[in-house]
Amino acid sequence: MKRLLAVATVLVVASSAMAADDPVSNAFRVCKMIDNTGLFTAPCQVSSRKYALTATIDLPTADARKACMQIAGVAASKGYHFPGGEWTVQIKSPTSGDKSIAFCRLPK
Repeated sequence: MKRLLAVATVLVVASSAMAADDPVSNAFRVCKMIDNTGLFTAPCQVSSRKYALTATIDLPTADARKACMQIAGVAASKGYHFPGGEWTVQIKSPTSGDKSIAFCRLPK
């Protein structure tokens, strides 16, 4: 739970930038924000073909879902939009292999 609160705090304080409506650029901005927290166990990855950002963190599934929603909320609050597809955040754990333990949609 402490780690989840740390994720939320660091994401909210992440530096603000003017957002464009280019979903790939915004995906890289969100990934940079995720990586800058220092809490995730692997670099965030962007797949423009799958419309997904993938982050890896060692959290229980319920907390990963909350972290996912917080990431989407911060992206929305910063004005990052993801038009043209159903962009998602996929959260994996270090032990889940290629399977996501949580996912959520990013704002259109």
